[in-house]
Amino acid sequence: MQTFTVTTTWGQKHWDIYAKRCVQSIADNWPDSVKKIFYPDDIDQQIAMPNSQYMDLNQNQPELQQFIKRNTNHPLIKERMAKPLRNEFEYDAVRFSHKVYCMLDAAEHCETDQLIFVDADTVTYKPIPIEWLDHIAPADKFSTFLGRPKKGFSETGFITFNMQKPEAKKFFARWREYYNKDLWVNLVGFTDSFTYDAARLDTTDRSLDNDLNDGRYLGYRGSKHPFVNSELGDYMDHLKGTRKDIQSSVEDMKVKRQDDHWR
Repeated sequence: MQTFTVTTTWGQKHWDIYAKRCVQSIADNWPDSVKKIFYPDDIDQQIAMPNSQYMDLNQNQPELQQFIKRNTNHPLIKERMAKPLRNEFEYDAVRFSHKVYCMLDAAEHCETDQLIFVDADTVTYKPIPIEWLDHIAPADKFSTFLGRPKKGFSETGFITFNMQKPEAKKFFARWREYYNKDLWVNLVGFTDSFTYDAARLDTTDRSLDNDLNDGRYLGYRGSKHPFVNSELGDYMDHLKGTRKDIQSSVEDMKVKRQDDHWR
């Protein structure tokens, strides 16, 4: 059986809105054997649980603030967000950079076989067996994710990284370059989804991909909220956008589940 670390990060104002629920659900429903590394902006925002660690992302990764300072008023970001092809958030490199540096730092501290990132607006609604984690992050793959070819970028609310693969070191070094060297400017979008895909394509073979949205679950590749319409929905929900208000993505469900969370 593989070993696992799970990580996430959140801004101070988001603790009471959704992050506290996410962290509590991890405490309640993830195996104690899974290492938990959390990166709150406010280090006092904590929930005690076994095998956990709360870390200061800005202290550990000073390049994050350097990136933010350098790019907050970047003219290309302003230009694309003013006239987006689809949604302006796809060009908000600064807003989504915290997630990337969270994963970069967690990778540096990871002492387990697999590193898992979950967005802080996810909720784990029932206990996860360690065997399911072993299945969802296969030892023969490098990264598990949710591809969205119709949108042109992956869903990054849940990503796994096989730290035992030789590609891991190359991938994280390359991902860091997209931020420290501002290589993001060469991409069609600037968020973590675009840079994750770019770094993965740059450094790993497609045989090492584990795309949970490849049609194995629905019978086709879904483009609307693939998170809950994949195997992830058997244990978790991703409360994106207005879903936070109703605390469920039930309206997006294309599969029938009997768990109370979906009723």
